[in-house]
Amino acid sequence: MKKRLITITATAVLLAGCSANGGLDLNSGMNMGHSLVKTAVDNQCRSELNNRNEWRLIALAMTAEKQREWEDKICGCASEEALNQMSAADMVAVANPNTRTQTVANVTAKTVTACFQRLYR
Repeated sequence: MKKRLITITATAVLLAGCSANGGLDLNSGMNMGHSLVKTAVDNQCRSELNNRNEWRLIALAMTAEKQREWEDKICGCASEEALNQMSAADMVAVANPNTRTQTVANVTAKTVTACFQRLYR
């Protein structure tokens, strides 16, 4: 099963590299995949962060500018960390529109909590 996932992931990356500019460019395919994940996690992070009671309580004591600054720090951390937390199966799931939302939500939940605690200390 793992071998199959690796094959599927490699094929997806190669096809993405081919379609990006009409030729085979592995780095371009990987960068597009990473960019997709980072953007999705950043968006999910901001949504999740604003739904957290502890964040809303802390945000009351901040100006809007400071709040955006902290959101940028926390969600920037989460989107970077997400790439380290994702398995090959997660990457394949993110590429599939039917499973993307749930996979991004699961990865984001883990990384937002870790980043929030790391940055808030």
